[in-house]
Amino acid sequence: MIVIPAIDLREREVVRLRRGVSDTAVRFSSDPVETARSWAEAGASWIHVVDLDGAFAGAPRQLDVVERIASAVNIPIQLGGGLRCREDLEQALDAGVARVVIGSVAATDPATAEQLIAAFGERLAIAIDTRGGSVQVGGWTDGSTWRPIELIRRLSDAGAARFIVTDVERDGMLTGPNHTLLTEIAASVERPIVASGGIRAVDDLTALAAIPVEAAIVGMALYEGRFTLAEAIAAARRS
Repeated sequence: MIVIPAIDLREREVVRLRRGVSDTAVRFSSDPVETARSWAEAGASWIHVVDLDGAFAGAPRQLDVVERIASAVNIPIQLGGGLRCREDLEQALDAGVARVVIGSVAATDPATAEQLIAAFGERLAIAIDTRGGSVQVGGWTDGSTWRPIELIRRLSDAGAARFIVTDVERDGMLTGPNHTLLTEIAASVERPIVASGGIRAVDDLTALAAIPVEAAIVGMALYEGRFTLAEAIAAARRS
């Protein structure tokens, strides 16, 4: 299992939100490029970047910062946040990211999502952000009619390469991952699953590896010093 540190960008700074709520932002750095370098030097094999401004606006807002991050490190960058059409994805890839992530469009317009899956293949991941049993859209501000497993099955059938599954209620809260949801999804589809939201200790990583999931995205726990990235990577390797 791969451990992927997260960099959430808000107004060109590194922040973390609680449950994705805009006014809960806690700033951890004013230099996202230096943050990315620090994760690369600590052993990260991927970095997960989220353009929060783009997520709330519905279109990318910080691709210049993302480009600087991608140029500064020699590991691949995964980017989400406001990417909802082919042009957005192409611009993100042109900025140097290795993988792009769509979320809202997957739930609001699955037919378009299927076209993007066909066009971008392995370079595209699908974010399944869930709250109360439904997939969230619009920067986690609205619900949809989709249940997570139903949308995952449809897009898996369309050839989606992987799914990033986040329990919104746990994100940034350090309450532990939603093992029940992740286990159900991993058992239902033959696609790699990336777990996100709630990770608080290295024991959580051990449990996620046993599900199994392909990777775990870690944010708040790393920024608050609950454990180091090196400790997280070591725990994942042992598992």
